[in-house]
Amino acid sequence: MGTKQSEALDRTPMWTLDELCTVLRTTPATVHTWRKHGRNPRVYKVGRHLLFADADVREWLEGCAADAERDAAGHRTSRPSTGSGW
Repeated sequence: MGTKQSEALDRTPMWTLDELCTVLRTTPATVHTWRKHGRNPRVYKVGRHLLFADADVREWLEGCAADAERDAAGHRTSRPSTGSGW
């Protein structure tokens, strides 16, 4: 590992899988499914443990929010409202 990258990791708060699940209110199985489909924040595998850098999680969440806004905007413009909420 290069010096620059290891210095960055030294200063980066890391989350465990359990901490990530608590914050996201989800289960480890869900995070593993996200990993299987490539929809997870960047992960560092240390032995059997998965660690997530705080900055990577925040960036991933911002991307999820942007995707949701884009989907919602597309949904509103592509279909007329039926008033049913469904």
